[in-house]
Amino acid sequence: MTIQIDRSSIPRSYRDYLKKMVEMGEFFEIDDEVDWNLEMGAICIRAGEIGAPSPIFNKVKDSPEGFRAAEVGYQWSSTPGREWVKMAVQLGFPPEAGIMEMQHAYNEIMENGTVRPPKVVENKDAPCKENIWTGDEVDLTKLPAPLAQTGGGGRHLQTAGMYAVTTPDGKWTNWSTARAMIANPPADSKNTMVGSWLPWQHNGMIHGMWKKERKDCPFALIFGAQPAVNMNMGTRQDDWVNEYDASSKLLDAPIEMVKCETSDILVPADAEMIIEGTVSATESLPEGPFGEYPGYMFVEHKHVFGMPRMDITAMTFRSNPIIPIAIPSVPPDSTHVSISFFTSSDTIAYLKREGFPVIDGLITFESAMHWFVIRVKNDWHEITGWRLEEFMNKLGEAIWGTHFGGSMTKILVVGEDIDPMDPLAVTWAFASRNHPKFGAFYFPHLMSAGMGPESYHAMSDFNALMSNDPDMAKGNSLVIYSCIGIEEHTGLAKPTQLTFERCYPDRIKDKVRANWKKWGLPEPNDPNRVPAWKYFETTGKGETGRRG
Repeated sequence: MTIQIDRSSIPRSYRDYLKKMVEMGEFFEIDDEVDWNLEMGAICIRAGEIGAPSPIFNKVKDSPEGFRAAEVGYQWSSTPGREWVKMAVQLGFPPEAGIMEMQHAYNEIMENGTVRPPKVVENKDAPCKENIWTGDEVDLTKLPAPLAQTGGGGRHLQTAGMYAVTTPDGKWTNWSTARAMIANPPADSKNTMVGSWLPWQHNGMIHGMWKKERKDCPFALIFGAQPAVNMNMGTRQDDWVNEYDASSKLLDAPIEMVKCETSDILVPADAEMIIEGTVSATESLPEGPFGEYPGYMFVEHKHVFGMPRMDITAMTFRSNPIIPIAIPSVPPDSTHVSISFFTSSDTIAYLKREGFPVIDGLITFESAMHWFVIRVKNDWHEITGWRLEEFMNKLGEAIWGTHFGGSMTKILVVGEDIDPMDPLAVTWAFASRNHPKFGAFYFPHLMSAGMGPESYHAMSDFNALMSNDPDMAKGNSLVIYSCIGIEEHTGLAKPTQLTFERCYPDRIKDKVRANWKKWGLPEPNDPNRVPAWKYFETTGKGETGRRG
């Protein structure tokens, strides 16, 4: 099924998006006071585990009246037929759109869309400037920042906002996400944060440029921008490409921007809150532990690292601001969905530009961003002339040798018949088509980014990664599993798959279908049947929703 974007339906602010979600029954408002100490996190995780409506917290302990928080908006939904409605609405797609449908439509927009220059507005026309705190007025402790999980090292205010940082020469402004917490004493918690500025990520790369000039790096932390902007917490652009461009293409319109109070950085005027400051070139503070994206809290291993100190110089915000949050959990949580979708989409587009015979692909939600399933054309050998080993090596270098490598440590290459979004199909292909010796290709010379228990099979790799020295962070954690035939087999008849569609002549299938209806049996896409499997052979979406 081909879907089309309806740009007029894209919410033009985060609160407009939340209002629409409440009306659709996909978000719910909590007016009771909720404790930032574990309770907010528990509610978010429970909602995600069962596909319940996502929470909006209207009253948070120790925060002034009107200071609110909400789940960022990428959790799955248990509403039959629209499991990914929370993301679809953000992008202007139909509520019932499937993940792979959205990817194809999104990539077409990114390929053919036009960048519209920003419209810079004055403070009086920018909702995010309705309230301005500077100097002694700055107080991070008033914000609804959760202590997200048992064993956490502090109140992680930044889990679903977006950094804006500009290179010293002003030629590149990067929008990206990375976690940060309110600094614990003896640091001044009112105006100090500490967060991840890793040197292989774009925000860390720019921080490094400022360090080379022996200067602190100015930044803006954007909370609750309109969905077309906030999607860039998950996108993967080339170095020196402004993420603004992708947002403008999606909207096919300029985005209203306003200058920060204490730097020249431009930020979205519609944002709920902007926190301004500088990242230290020399000082660090303890950060963590915090729930990691693989779905674990590594308390026993003392995941506390020295991360750059962030000094806050200003806070500007809308009246009754809403801070978006994303609490890590077992998959799929909001981070898994947003980063996996946009990183997959951008990486597939990049691979196509580089001439790889790929169709689509997905960093699977169930794998907590560790498996990247890439679907390739059956005639890949005829198209490229590559042997299998050459194909896999080129693919690994193209992904892990660039910024697109992200978090995934394992790539599964599958044929045209396997829908990357269908765990049943992917599991079957991996189990039955991959040779454990001749179909595994390793990349020990490239950087490893694994964060799960797998990392402890080679603690030296993990410690090197977290040393903030990307040249040290290499190991044996990266592998491609080929689930396609070697080149000598391409073009030959493939084994018959034992499915209803492929095993029987039309006359038999027609008779069975007619009797099926007469017997009152459920159809494959009937959302009311239990279990609600949606087999890849019988649905255009090829999706199972949550855990079956």
